[in-house]
Amino acid sequence: MTAAADAHRLTLVAAPAGYGKSTILGDWVRNCDLQCAWLSLDRFDTQPARLFHGVVEAIQAVVAQVPLPGNDALMALEPGLAPDRAASYDLLLGALERLTEPIVLVIDDIHLAGQGLANGVVGVLAASAPPALRLILSGRGHPPIQLERLRFGEGLGEFGAAELAFTRDEVTRFATSLGHTPGFDAGQLWHQTGGWPVAVHAGLNTPVQGGDTPGGNSVSLPVQVPLGDYIAEEVLDQLDPSLADFVLRATTCDWLVRRLAVELHGRPDGGMLLEACLRDGLYIEEHERRGGDSTYRWHPLFAAQCRRILERRDPLLAERLHRLAARHYEDTDVSECVAHALQGNAARQAVTALGASWLEFLLCNGAHALEQLCSDLPAPWNEDPEILMVSSVCRALEGDSTAASELAGRALARTSALDGVRRRQFDRCRALFEPFPASGRPDVPPPATHSRAGADEAPECLPTTTSGLFLLAQAEFRFHRMGDQAALLLQSAAGTATQWAAVETGSMAELALAFAVAGDLETADDTATQALERADGLGRSAQDRMAAAWLARGIACYWKDELSSARAHLAKAQRLGGDLLPLGPLCVLYGVLVDCAHGEQTHLAESSASLEAFNDQGLYGVSWSDFHTIARAKIAEAQGDLEGALTIVAPLGAGGRSPQVDMLLAELLRRGGEHGTAAICAQALADRHRNRYLDTSMSLTEALLAQAAGDEAQMHERIEHAVHRAEPQSVLRPFTERRDELAALLIRHAVWGTSHEAFIAARMARHADGPPHLRTRSYWTLTEREREVLAYMRSVMTAAEIAEALYISVNTVKTHERSIYRKLGAAGRRDALKTAAERGIV
Repeated sequence: MTAAADAHRLTLVAAPAGYGKSTILGDWVRNCDLQCAWLSLDRFDTQPARLFHGVVEAIQAVVAQVPLPGNDALMALEPGLAPDRAASYDLLLGALERLTEPIVLVIDDIHLAGQGLANGVVGVLAASAPPALRLILSGRGHPPIQLERLRFGEGLGEFGAAELAFTRDEVTRFATSLGHTPGFDAGQLWHQTGGWPVAVHAGLNTPVQGGDTPGGNSVSLPVQVPLGDYIAEEVLDQLDPSLADFVLRATTCDWLVRRLAVELHGRPDGGMLLEACLRDGLYIEEHERRGGDSTYRWHPLFAAQCRRILERRDPLLAERLHRLAARHYEDTDVSECVAHALQGNAARQAVTALGASWLEFLLCNGAHALEQLCSDLPAPWNEDPEILMVSSVCRALEGDSTAASELAGRALARTSALDGVRRRQFDRCRALFEPFPASGRPDVPPPATHSRAGADEAPECLPTTTSGLFLLAQAEFRFHRMGDQAALLLQSAAGTATQWAAVETGSMAELALAFAVAGDLETADDTATQALERADGLGRSAQDRMAAAWLARGIACYWKDELSSARAHLAKAQRLGGDLLPLGPLCVLYGVLVDCAHGEQTHLAESSASLEAFNDQGLYGVSWSDFHTIARAKIAEAQGDLEGALTIVAPLGAGGRSPQVDMLLAELLRRGGEHGTAAICAQALADRHRNRYLDTSMSLTEALLAQAAGDEAQMHERIEHAVHRAEPQSVLRPFTERRDELAALLIRHAVWGTSHEAFIAARMARHADGPPHLRTRSYWTLTEREREVLAYMRSVMTAAEIAEALYISVNTVKTHERSIYRKLGAAGRRDALKTAAERGIV
């Protein structure tokens, strides 16, 4: 604050209620070396005469304490506002010109002065006060005075909610001051509140159900923080009734666009009131640009408390608004649609939305979340035949064929309750995912004829969206079946022999992506290669539909740590299908990951620009925001701003998102020292399906967390599990990105014992080739191959096993070993390893 007051004639402190503006300014004034005048406004200060009187008296009170030349003119001013306001303002400005020492005038609660502020004394001082007066305005929103000239001219000091919010360390210190233990983990509370000071204070002073009190490490969840009365009294009751009503309605959703705000408000001025909330600092920010329309986001904790207030005051209205929100999200985000429908006590609406778009929900949230949602539906909707069939799909995707068959049987027994549209959806779901015949091959119906009926009926048995193809292929993979079975299913909807080839080639590209996402990188690469070769023979139009194949190859190359190839493949995928689901989000996310792995600043800048450009298109619902957030955080981390990365991911909390996001989030939290929150995030993913590379990466994160906690046994168990999962598919990237931390651990693990000696030795050899400080250049310098053999010698592998791993003969391995012994002056294997370690070679 001192630096801002010294550098700027006007400083603005604008933040919602509860951010400690008055407290911070009061502490600063008490410790400031400058003369400081203080004026707190109330709702009566909308009158120009009263406001002028308050300003003059506040300034006179401070200058009277230190008699200085030039103060006489100020002391001689009449605090009353003359009928000719301009004359009074001129006298005040003239008296301020005579000051010989600067003074600070702090005007607190400036928002209470109303819209006439610009034409009164505050507007005059902001525009024309001499440099000797340093003006600090504090309020809940941006005051209605002209600030742009200052902001882009002489400069304007500004402090907002982001600057006033508690940091993680400040939450820890505050908790300690309230009696919590010095080791208190502030991460969870900081994430939940966003550092909102009043919420942090309430959370730390509210016992958790079960009796936790200060002195323990538990804190309340956001819904338990007692802020409802505070928000009702300090925020809503201070607003114009129409604006307060709008806030209660609009906070039905955490995210808003203008159209949704109008729908929730029920009147056409909803968009104007939304802008008023933004202007007045009502816990909302303009988050991004999507498709030309601004997207707004409420502070999640504020919105949750407002929803509880509305539920208490008018529960029927709260339910109706949730149903409105559900209808708004029907075509853009099925996850949000279902969530709002259930909160609106509209189970039928939730079932209808799930039946129409369950593939999208499954893609975004996973089988476990979809199954839980189905089981949570109230009776009798949880026994709806379509819901039972979707539950059967979830069980099948999890590998529980017995339960899947039982649920499918129950669903079939209830199909008479379905209308025609839902029956066709039911049959399509059944055709795609019910268990195949014992022969392991689907019964492919004969190709449709060229009749009009055949052409109309074919699409009903085929998922025509990318997400449908993707999930079909993923299901095939999890059943451990050959990928061509999904292609045969797709052929059953084809109309002519020419169409079969195009459909089958497209399905092969989708299968390749499914294999890549499911963790079968080798099959993904092979299938993608086949699809690309076949597309070459079908012409340009088929080649242009190969985005999924290029993306599959890009994903496979990234996890195999072939970064240059990954970047090239992802660029082709982005060019061919960057706006399609699920290609678009995956292309952008993996593009960011590849460039972060490279670490080149030019590429990072390109990734950041591509990420925001993709985000601005507004083609995706709220579920995309998790990928956008973690991608921004990865870029910040790669640029060396780990603290900034942690701030970016704060809205993600402690996990519970998609597996890919949770995996990246847990590792980022671990690197940032938030081990407790990282462990919670890892645990959130423990009960969900983790493909090979996600499981490898998360297991290494868990191993490093166990090492930090001193749990040696757990560390080795997690490393062994990671190696077990990584070796069959050559998943190398998780080891490379943690190479510095794993170098010593892999050696210890090899000594501890492993069933994967060759893979461990190869990783140690690769690590030895990396950082320059691990090499010693002198007369005993080993060749590249000798260092590679030496790395394998750290395992318990025999010469024959090393030869097999390196694809060389046993005699060649022995020749390298003799050369190593000679150069290191060693008598044997153990002696060579000891000497190499002492000399920094390994």
